[in-house]
Amino acid sequence: MAILGAFLVLGAISGLLAGLFGIGGGMVIVPALVYLLPKVGVPDDLIMSMALGTSFSTIVVNTFSAAQHHHKLGNIEFSVIKVFVPALMIMGFLTASIVTDLPKHIITKLFSVLMFYLSLKMFLSIKSQKVATKQLTVRSMITAGSVIGVLASLGGIAGGGFIVPFLEGRGLALKKAIGTSSFCGCLLGLTGMLSFMFYGYNIPNLPDYSLGYVYLPALFGVVSVSFFTSKLGAKLAAVLSVSILKRAFALLLVGIAINMFFKY
Repeated sequence: MAILGAFLVLGAISGLLAGLFGIGGGMVIVPALVYLLPKVGVPDDLIMSMALGTSFSTIVVNTFSAAQHHHKLGNIEFSVIKVFVPALMIMGFLTASIVTDLPKHIITKLFSVLMFYLSLKMFLSIKSQKVATKQLTVRSMITAGSVIGVLASLGGIAGGGFIVPFLEGRGLALKKAIGTSSFCGCLLGLTGMLSFMFYGYNIPNLPDYSLGYVYLPALFGVVSVSFFTSKLGAKLAAVLSVSILKRAFALLLVGIAINMFFKY
């Protein structure tokens, strides 16, 4: 019951932060699961794979409502989706096969470096609109989709920190870049969840109530609360000084990333 309570608290926090800062939950969920999963009997060598797979499963639920909302507002650019998403999903699926075979200390360090980069980027972010410097071509979308698919699979994240700047820097309006990113994140989360289920199928020593590398009690505990607190976070974003909170949160994430890098 104590662990289930911890999953509920994690869902509340990750949802609130997602709504407040517009980030994916993976940056918070993965480090928390690395700490919590050993307490439910997950073997040390499977912890990171379980954390990443479970993180992806929560992303599916957390990004679906956002993608649906953006679709109603007309903020999803489907001409980008049809080229960008296949590369994103294929590389995400293939990368999962490599990630699940890597030793825990290597996956942890790769995640820590990626988390450090995204946290630092969040800290240094400026709210000014980007000026398009390059054109959005089929080649650039395939290349970017492939690279982001790899990075997202390594980090158990929705990839918005990479997708939005890429699309905005190539001429897509910010609202359309965010809306398109949310749709991409939902499909990427689905791909990540299915791939970690597939590669974790019949793996020995998994805890009860697991589907491959997805731990179901964590999934249900997180999303049952985050779905509601994400809306609260969005409302708070309208009245709080998000830029200051965002930088403080980014510094906290940098500290967590450094701790994970040297601890595991």
